[in-house]
Amino acid sequence: MDNCEAFNMEDPKEALNHIKENWNVVKIYDDKSYGHNLYTWDDGNRILGLCKTCNKYILCQSSEYHSFKDNDSYYDDYFPVSSIDEAEELNKKYNGFEIEKQFEKRWLSVANDDCHWIN
Repeated sequence: MDNCEAFNMEDPKEALNHIKENWNVVKIYDDKSYGHNLYTWDDGNRILGLCKTCNKYILCQSSEYHSFKDNDSYYDDYFPVSSIDEAEELNKKYNGFEIEKQFEKRWLSVANDDCHWIN
């Protein structure tokens, strides 16, 4: 199995719970190092995590949309990656919007606590 077991789960909410309960931060990325934003919308970041149960890497892209009515929206995208090198390559190659369009494996998208699978 190449990916964290969360990405094999049918229910996206169960997968999100698995990730949150077993997440160890490996690296927080600074988007200034890549020449483009590592998030969509107004603010955010990317963090590489390692699942404590299966020892697989997950690249999380967090984004925030600042609303005029104090109803900010929050987006978290969880991408399974095979290594620190793959996460680094994705960061170099894709900004926040591009990674969502170009990533070919199944990934978990969470928008304001609404979870669903992409691909």
